[in-house]
Formats: sequence, structure tokens, C-alpha cells
Amino acid sequence: MLPLFSGLTAAASGFDTGPQGARVLGLGGASTAYIGSIAGLSTNPGLLGQWGDSLTRISFGGFGQIRRSSFVGQDTYQRTDQDLTVLPGGYFYATRAVSKRVSVGLALNTPYGYHTKWPDTWEGRSVIQESKLNTFFAQPTVGFKLNDNFSAGVGLVYAFGKYTQRRALGQYDDPTAQATLTSSGSGYGVNVGLYGRTGDNLAFGISYRSGIKLKMDNGAFHATGIPARDASILPGAADFTTQINLPSTLSVGIADRITKKLLLTFDFALTGWSTLDSLKLNVAASGPVPARVQRTARRYEDALAFRVGAEYQVTPKLLVLGGFRYDETPIRDEYINPEFIDANRLGVSAGLSYQLNSRFAVEAAYAFDYGQLRTARADQTRFLVSNVSGTYRTLTHTASLGVAAAF
Repeated sequence: MLPLFSGLTAAASGFDTGPQGARVLGLGGASTAYIGSIAGLSTNPGLLGQWGDSLTRISFGGFGQIRRSSFVGQDTYQRTDQDLTVLPGGYFYATRAVSKRVSVGLALNTPYGYHTKWPDTWEGRSVIQESKLNTFFAQPTVGFKLNDNFSAGVGLVYAFGKYTQRRALGQYDDPTAQATLTSSGSGYGVNVGLYGRTGDNLAFGISYRSGIKLKMDNGAFHATGIPARDASILPGAADFTTQINLPSTLSVGIADRITKKLLLTFDFALTGWSTLDSLKLNVAASGPVPARVQRTARRYEDALAFRVGAEYQVTPKLLVLGGFRYDETPIRDEYINPEFIDANRLGVSAGLSYQLNSRFAVEAAYAFDYGQLRTARADQTRFLVSNVSGTYRTLTHTASLGVAAAF
């Protein structure tokens, strides 16, 4: 039964969906010291104190992400492209000052997720056919203006995640033999940050979001097409519990106003993926199959990200934005898995913000990420690392449209 559950271990890799707001997406995500959009609230709660005037600010919108990989088999030399899927997402932010020194805010967004779908008959169908992860984060926040140049903030993070997976049981000739997994769970974390200005033109920010443990106590496994002779070793259905550790993130940023019209932003982030050293599955008994505990090593590594953004005031109403980013992957070569192909990525972005009137602005952005070529080699002696030998290439397109309001 163990191989039936091994695919779930791929459900916690470098699958962040990118900056959570159209304007910060246009900046390439370099928003730790950027006060031009309240979408920075989820990156650095310390920014909240800088919006401590009498205005209520709201920002909301949506995005769509297409993350598509291609595979070339090591033995077959056959190329397979993932089916086209769009991962939807959205965000909502609101801030309001309650006194000269204290402000409150709320951030709702979808920072992690993916949707992988390979053709049902591709050569790796026994590893994965389709997999999806969706998350939702809610972060009520309090910000404090320490003085004219410094502010701090703290937010409580609630996270919910839902996971589904489908794959073929390739050990049988029956093409309808399949296994499906579903689970969902939630957890809590904290997000703290500091913002400061060292002069009229230079600002800095630093933030830390703790890791979050998603406790999934309602996991369900179902299999179809299993011959009667294997009923004692492969269950048709079973319940399981597990826990997925979402990583902590330490971010440091600088914003430098070069001229009255040009602002540059720089971010460095360290994401603590090494907390996902292994995954433990508690599988309940099912018929003649006894209860058991499965541990699968993952050995993920902490990953760095570097981001640069630029904002230019073209006219009093029009801002244009651009960004560049480099993200390391936390996944070692020996743990590459077609459920979610991750690689070191280079990304570029562009966006704009147009002020319709004194209260409303429309924001839009597009980002493209290029993942380096990765080669996977299946090791038959390590059957808990589900894999298929070949090379992978991944391209990611993300587009976002939103509205910002102040009244």
C-alpha cells in the first residue's frame, strides 16, 4: 500500500503563486519597503503605520496563473506537454487608522497553489495524472507608528489548504485502475515587520512570517480497478491524517527614490523550506489492511530569492512598473517529481496603475517566469520517491487586474 500514498509528498514544494497584488506583481514582488500599495501588507505588516491618515484604503483584484511543463522521456525521447490549466486567485486588502499612532488592516489572499494536469495516457501516469493545491490566507493586522520615520506591525495569519490528486495504478492492465487522494486542513502563524526611513529618498523594511503547520485530519484515499487477489494488500478506500509544513519567510527590502519620478526597490528573501525534512502519514486500517505509519524523506533546502522593481511616474495619472526576479528552488535533484516541477527561475514583469479620479485607480500587471532545465532519474531502490526518468522544462505566465480605492 505504501506506493499508493507516496505522491502526496510532492504537495509542499516551491509552489508560491507570486506577489499578491497587481501593483506589486508589476514590481516583481520587491515590496518589503514599498508603501505605494497596501498589498504590501501581507509582505511586511510594518508598512501599515505609514497609512495612518484619515483615509480608508481598499485594494482588491484577481489573477490567473498558467504554469506549464514539458517532459522528454529518457528512454522514449517522446515529448509530453501538460494539459493547459489556469490557477485562479484573488486578493483583498483594507486599512484604516484608529488613532494618530495605531492603524488596523486586513489581508486576504491565495499565496500558495498549483494545478498540474498531464495527459491520462502519458508515460508517467503511474506517478501522477492530475494534482491540485489551493490555499487561502487571512491576516488581521495592527500597525504602530513609532515616530515620523519608523513603524512596526504584527498580523495573525490563518491558513486553509485543500489538496487533491489522481493517478493511474500502472501495475494493472486495466486503464480504469486509478487512485485518488483528497485532504484539507488549516493552521495558524504570525507575521511581523518593521519599516523605516533614513532620509527623504531612502527607506528600508524587514519582515518575518512564521511557518504554518496545516493539520489535515480528514484525508481520504480511494482506488478503483484493483483485482480481488490484491484486496488484502491494496485497500479500495482508507482514511489518513498528515501535516504539511508551509515555510517561514524572512524578507529584507530597500526603496530608493532616485528622482521625483523614478523609484527603485530591492528585496532579498530567505524561505525556510528545510522544515519539510520528511512527511508522516497516519493511515487508518481498512478491511484486512492494518493501520500503519508511513514516513517519507524529502530533504528540502532553504531557498533564496532576489527581486528588483522600478516605478516611474509617466503623467500625474499614469504609473508604469517593471521588475526582475530570481528564485531558487528548494527541491534537490533526487526529489524531482512530475506532480510539481520546480526549478531555479528567472522572471520579468511589467505593470501599470492609472488614477481614474482622486479616489479610484485601476492596476494591471503581467509576469513571466522561465525555469531552468531539470533532469530526473528514477531510482528503483528508492520506491518512495515517485518519479519517471527524463528532462523537464517549466514556463509560468501570471496576469493580474485590480482596483485600489481611498476615501
